[in-house]
This record gives sequence, C-alpha cells and structure tokens, in this order.
Amino acid sequence: MSDFKPVSRTLLAAGLLFAGIGWYLSFSLSAHIWWLLWVAPVPILYFALRLNSIWTFFIAFAAYLIGRLSWVPYLQSILPLPLVFLFTLLFPLIFALQVIVARRIMLAYSHWSTVFVFPVWVTMLEYISFVTTRDGTAGSIAYTQCDFLPVVQMAALTGIQGITFLVTFFPAAIAFIIYRYQRKQSVRTLSFVTIGIFVAVMVWGVVRLNQTAAATQSLQIGMVAIDKRAYHREHTNGEDRDLYLANLYLRHVGELAKQGAAIVVFPEKMFTVSNNRRSGFMQQMIDTAKAHRVCIVACVTQQQGAYYENRAWVIGEDGALLADYQKVHLFPGELLDSLTPGKEPGLFLRNGATTGVAICKDMDFQQYISRYGRAGSGVLYVPAWDFERDGWMHSRMAMMRCVEGGFGMVRNARQGRLTINDYCGRVLYEANSDKGTPVLLSGNINIQHYATLYNKWGDWFSILNAIAFLVSLLLLAKARRNAPEKPSGR
Repeated sequence: MSDFKPVSRTLLAAGLLFAGIGWYLSFSLSAHIWWLLWVAPVPILYFALRLNSIWTFFIAFAAYLIGRLSWVPYLQSILPLPLVFLFTLLFPLIFALQVIVARRIMLAYSHWSTVFVFPVWVTMLEYISFVTTRDGTAGSIAYTQCDFLPVVQMAALTGIQGITFLVTFFPAAIAFIIYRYQRKQSVRTLSFVTIGIFVAVMVWGVVRLNQTAAATQSLQIGMVAIDKRAYHREHTNGEDRDLYLANLYLRHVGELAKQGAAIVVFPEKMFTVSNNRRSGFMQQMIDTAKAHRVCIVACVTQQQGAYYENRAWVIGEDGALLADYQKVHLFPGELLDSLTPGKEPGLFLRNGATTGVAICKDMDFQQYISRYGRAGSGVLYVPAWDFERDGWMHSRMAMMRCVEGGFGMVRNARQGRLTINDYCGRVLYEANSDKGTPVLLSGNINIQHYATLYNKWGDWFSILNAIAFLVSLLLLAKARRNAPEKPSGR
C-alpha cells in the first residue's frame, strides 16, 4: 500500500456516493437497473486495497447502507419499525465484514486467485440464509438481474447462487486488476479468467435462449384479478361477503372461456370457506368448470375448526378435483392468523402430463420448488398475493424457480403482477394489479419440461462454495498469525 499516494477525500467521497447510488438503483423495487450492480462495488473494493481496515469498514458500510435505503419504504409497509432498522443496518454490516475479509486475504497473499474470496463469501452467506431463514431466497441480490436474460440462464446450472457469484466476482476482479496494474504486477491471468468466465456465461445464456425444442402442447390461459374494493364492500360481511366474492370471480370465467381459455387461474385467498360450506363452494366451482369446459385453479382460505389452511383447488373441465393443495411455506402474518402449513408439493396429472400448483411464498424456496422440477412438471400454476410495492420483484423471484426447474409458470397475484412466462424466465404476457385494480389477462404457454443440471445435481455449486469458504477461513487465520496488518491511512 505504500506504493500509492494517500487517497484524497474528494475521490473517496465520490467513490462512496457512486457505489451507494448504484446499489440504491439496482436494489430498487421499481427502477430495475440490473447493470449497476456489476459496477457499483468497484470503487469500494478498490479503495479497500488502498486503505486500512477501519476506513475500509466505514466506506463499505456507508455505501451499502445508502443502497439498502431503497427498500425502507417497502419494509415500513410490511414490518414493525424496529425490524426495519434491523434489516436496513444488518445487510451493510455483513457486507462490510465480507469486504474486510476479502481485503485481508488479497493483500496477504497477492495472488490473482484470491479475487474469488469476495464472491465466495457473499454467495456462501446468502446460501446459509436460504436454508436457515423463514424468508428463503427473498434477500438474494441475484434477483436484481431478472431482466438480464442471458445471465439468468445460469440458474439452470447452478441455481441463483451462480448469479450471485458472478455479479460479485466481476467487480472484485475489475478492482483487483486496477490495483495490480498500478503496482506493476501481472494482470494477464486474472484478465483472461475474468473475460473467459463472462464470455462462457454469455454464450451459455444466448444458446439456451435460442435453443429450439420439439413440438409442445400449447395451452390458452385466462386470469382475473378483481377490484380490491370488493373486499371492503359495505353491508356485506361474513358468509355473505364470501359468496359475493366467489360470484364476482366466477362470472369472469365465461368471458375468458369465450377468448379461448382452457384454464382459468385465480389469485390467492379469493375468499374464506368455512367447514360447513366447503362442499357448496366446491360444487359452485365444479358447475362453472363443467358449464364452460375449462379447468379452474381457485385458491381459498379454508377453515378447519380453530385453525385455517391456505388451499388451492384444481378442478378439471369435467368437474374432477385434480388437486387440493395446502400451502407449505407461510409468511409470519399467516402464522399469527392461525394458518397451518402443508407438507407435500401440489403435483397432479392433466391430460397425461405432470403439472404442479404452488402458492405465493412457496416460490421463494429453492429446495422445495425443485421437487416440482425433479418430478418433470411442465408448468406450474401459482395463485399469489403481493404487497403492491413488491409486485415486480416477487413475480421475478418466482420466475427464477422456473429457470432452475425447467418449466413454465402461470402466476396470478392480487395487488401484484399477473404473469405467464416460459422456462427461460421470459415474460410472455403480463398485467399489473399492484394497486388492486381489476384485470383480465389471456395468453398462450407451451407445456413441456426442460431438464436442468440444477434439478439433477441440486446445490452442487453451493457445496463448492462451502469448500472454498472453509479454505478461505484457513487462509485468513494464517494471514492473521503471520502478517499483522500495518496501519495505512487515507
């Protein structure tokens, strides 16, 4: 570090603001500027190699905090204020510690391969959160890349962990190349590796996006979201309100059937079904399906004594009950409302093809949804209910499961997005009900399963990261014993 002049305050402030604003826009639930995530970390990771650990921690924490502020309005709408503060501060703290670790190892060993420490740590800690928290994959930075379809195809090989690795490796490599070049150290190998990885990912993504498949079954889909004000209609409550809501949804089935819909998908928690009225509501669905010769996917809150279940009924055009699925992954508010989770995926056969149904938050969990992919499902029907601000993001999170699993998806979200996408995560049709406005959507989807390496090998990439993570811990311990840090100021 003594080879350099001290970093000026102006340059440091400019780099901090560039990184913070870049993260703010790339994390935003409305901006969707994916490419900024590839460049925002560069100044922070470069300065980390020029500054002492205290300054490194400060700039990394401050810049990442600016970025995470973009989520504060959303978090305020769904969480108590103390938890908003906790989550807003926790991510910058973790990020700063990751930068400190990467900096220490990169400076201690000065080998080009140490550039992998930073992406390994970010990817590994994300994966730990995937398998240990109630939110599953919801906090992954990989979802910022949902519009960058060539890179999205990485999920078919590695799961979204490969995307997280890529978008953290690239800025770390750029920062290290600049640092080594300025010190007149060789950058040839690192440059070749960086370019090679990026080109390989892009080639794979473009090839997968343009691959041709055998003839598939094409299916016309219909979806409806009613005006959210119907749920607050005056002088209508209890069972009368549930009947009113059921009729409001079902009256659109005929309209969608005339447009050619073979399947009509409704959103999550259309209404509440009490024990003594379940058979009546079910018969109403059956009669509607048979009258219009369509398959209906209806999602209701079903009362079972003192507790409730979030259930999706799949009713065939002949009136047969193809699936009665109980939501497995509940968000905390549902647990407080005395809902109980299911245990098994909603797999069923329709016209001889394996098909699946899941509900909203189920799609946040890789290991669970991979069971649909391993079963050979060709399409997944997903009733959902979003929180207005996260409509775009939550729909794209679900699409990542399709890329990992090799199937298309039909997702209908109250106060969110109505989407039809293919196995590559391409949005084929989309409508917006974020504000609770009534929406009808029709579109075609091809029903076919595409085998993926992720389905076959599971979290193999995360296992490799775990091994690399353990190696980095040994290197870190050795570096601390053999080479105590020499303080370096700005």
